[in-house]
Amino acid sequence: MLVAVLVGLVAGLVLAIILTPRVVEYVETIEIGARPELIYDAIRQQRDLMRWSAWPSETGSDCAVEGLDGDVGARTVFLNKKGDRFGYQEVTALSAPHKVSFVLQSKGPPHTPSMDFYMVEVANNRTQVLLHFRNEIAPPFHLGLRIAGVVRWTRMMHGKDLHGLKRFLEQGVDYQGQALRPAA
Repeated sequence: MLVAVLVGLVAGLVLAIILTPRVVEYVETIEIGARPELIYDAIRQQRDLMRWSAWPSETGSDCAVEGLDGDVGARTVFLNKKGDRFGYQEVTALSAPHKVSFVLQSKGPPHTPSMDFYMVEVANNRTQVLLHFRNEIAPPFHLGLRIAGVVRWTRMMHGKDLHGLKRFLEQGVDYQGQALRPAA
């Protein structure tokens, strides 16, 4: 009887691994009271991005910019409180003023996350921003990340990012709600 139960559990786990989607993909949108050019610059300029992004404060990490900020190849490097790197995001493509693309790299299970921001002008001084996220996670990690809620948490963080971008451009505040001073 115990053998049959174990076989059933193993078979169920194997089936779950096979049937659980490996690819996570979604689009989040927000409308912002700004022209596409301003939004494009706020996204591609890593120093600005880190002022409106939820990730540094929500994960307790510090950031540093490597490369020519705002150009393809520029990276925001994520650092823990000891100053050790644990990941980065890199600008991989720019199409002014309508698209900024990133690839992301972090410690953890094998995965290939990427993100595209699209700016679509909907009216004078109103722009719809679409954040398209895609990540292919290697098995069996894809199942564990879904069960642990990492996929849901990541999507929630992208929603916070879009709201931070909106507040940054419309209200002139950073992610913490502090009035902006010129970037260093």
